[in-house]
Amino acid sequence: MLTKLFVLYVYLQSTFCGCGPDKRSSGFEKPDFKYKLEKISKLDDQVLESSGLAHATDSTYWTHSDGANPAELYEVNSKGKVLQTLPLALQNIDWEELAEDKEHVYIGDFGNNANNRRDLRIYKLSRNNYALVGTIEFKFEDQADFPPSKDDLHFDLEAFFYHQDSLYLFTKSRGKNKKLKLYTLPASPGQHTAKLLEQLPVTAMTTAADISPTGEKFAVLGYGRLYLFEVQKGNISLGGRHYCIPLSRTGQAEALLFTAPDELLITNEKGKMFQLRLKHQ
Repeated sequence: MLTKLFVLYVYLQSTFCGCGPDKRSSGFEKPDFKYKLEKISKLDDQVLESSGLAHATDSTYWTHSDGANPAELYEVNSKGKVLQTLPLALQNIDWEELAEDKEHVYIGDFGNNANNRRDLRIYKLSRNNYALVGTIEFKFEDQADFPPSKDDLHFDLEAFFYHQDSLYLFTKSRGKNKKLKLYTLPASPGQHTAKLLEQLPVTAMTTAADISPTGEKFAVLGYGRLYLFEVQKGNISLGGRHYCIPLSRTGQAEALLFTAPDELLITNEKGKMFQLRLKHQ
């Protein structure tokens, strides 16, 4: 029953809910630039519930399946074809996202639907051979109960990216009054506490995030919309100018990647691949 209700929620959010509530509650602006969303392909059936994206080469991408599926990365091209499967000697409790720097790929095993996990972790892999460099174990500094009350279910996690030696985490709120919470972690193996930086009321449940190659903006994906934030003086913050872009066709979209300064690749759990062009002429 809960699964059916969640599917209905995603459908309604992605199909009918625009950006109006976010503009009114949190100062999201209507983009002052043109943009274009188009479906470009579909992933091979081998990839079940695509939940993360990172660069493999200049023209191919890593993705992975959701929790309870094999601990594997799949290299795919823009046509959705799987070029190679990379098994990893890791556990996939609930892989939800990929992040990257020039030398590493980070796997976020931190899906936390019930808000009760005490084993949140991020695997750090070397790009040279995709061997495990180390594990980043962490907890949220402001979570005291596992799980918290039903009105405080703000500790699910499906979105993060790397920037200047730190990881930035964006939570997926399941509470009554949904909010986007921004945390930061050092990008080094060990046991850490995720520090809460900011929070902002939002309507959509957060499913992915990425920063542009130039570092001038970052995007946070939600069901039915994309939140775009300007980066000010190199600081990752929810307080700069921010825009809401409706994405009514993407369904249960779970993965996001900047492929160029103004182009993003999006995949959903049905395997559909979309390209979003910002500043489209």
